[in-house]
Amino acid sequence: MKFSKNDTNAIKGIAIILMFFHHCFLDSRRWAAVPYSMLDEVKKITYFPVSFAPFSEKTIVYMASFSKICVPIFVFLTGYGMAVSYQLRKNNSQKYVWNRIVSLMTGFWFVFIITQVLCVFTGRYNLIYGKGLVGIIRFIVDGMGLANLFKMPSFNSTWWYMSLAIVLIFIFPTVYRWIQKEDWIVLVTAIILPRALHITTLASDDFLRYFLAYLMGMYFQKRNLLVKIKQFMVGKNKIIKGVIALLLLVLIIKCRQNAYIGWKYLDIWEGVAATYVIIISYVYILNWRYVCRMFRKLGEHSMNMFLIHTFYRDVFFHRFTYSFHNWALIVLVLLVILLLSSVVLEKLKDIIQYQKFPGYLKALIE
Repeated sequence: MKFSKNDTNAIKGIAIILMFFHHCFLDSRRWAAVPYSMLDEVKKITYFPVSFAPFSEKTIVYMASFSKICVPIFVFLTGYGMAVSYQLRKNNSQKYVWNRIVSLMTGFWFVFIITQVLCVFTGRYNLIYGKGLVGIIRFIVDGMGLANLFKMPSFNSTWWYMSLAIVLIFIFPTVYRWIQKEDWIVLVTAIILPRALHITTLASDDFLRYFLAYLMGMYFQKRNLLVKIKQFMVGKNKIIKGVIALLLLVLIIKCRQNAYIGWKYLDIWEGVAATYVIIISYVYILNWRYVCRMFRKLGEHSMNMFLIHTFYRDVFFHRFTYSFHNWALIVLVLLVILLLSSVVLEKLKDIIQYQKFPGYLKALIE
């Protein structure tokens, strides 16, 4: 038994659903009658009527807030997957890093160019980047995935993750060596050091907030913990273990969402909560063949869906998105539309043979 690439994609599929749920219902302003990005320009806010049955609005918002763990789930999987591929290919670290950057950026560039072209008559370029040389510089920085790193405007607000992903790739060789030498010491240091240095921006600093999840991905890969935990959970007394696991999940949710315990130690809870959701998903959800297959398909398209979903949900089709009124239906329709859009994007890549482009760039690295 091993935690395979298919398992990784299935977990990504779960994470992308959590992301859409989080973005749709984080607070009531998300389903205002005007896009979230334009609320500052509106004097009086009106809202679409959204049914949260059989739950209350408060419960859905609460769980949508917790669903922010979609980010550390992706970060955990990044650390885990990079550790696996680095061991298998045995590349030198510099070559490996640049191959990963090429894979990441060529996927991003395709969507970046397509969306820029489709939005050419909307005026969004000038709205976001401005005019003249400043606009060109902002456009280039955004196209390199570095807008968030340099605190510049981005064509899509959720592309902030690209900066984090790039940083995580570049620091991988160093962090990987640390984990291989003193794994648990590195984890403890990552928890203690920010507090010893009196760093208080854990909630707002993306790197500090998600670094522990990144380390835990590598730690779990080194010790094969996902497989070991699954073997233990499905062994003797699995029903009792399942009940305990569910109660522990509730406890973790309550702690992570607590205004004092959660936000003061947010980097810890992001790592712990994301890791635990991955464990629960791997042990219990991925055993269902057809459910796993569905999540795997979503995971295979998760990058495209992540890159374009804000254009649908908020920027251009905000009214359409929330016109379905029921919270579950809103997420489901958004999910289906984004999956179909990603399939179209991948088909377009095949038609123009775009996949040769990253291969060509990687050949230059050789």
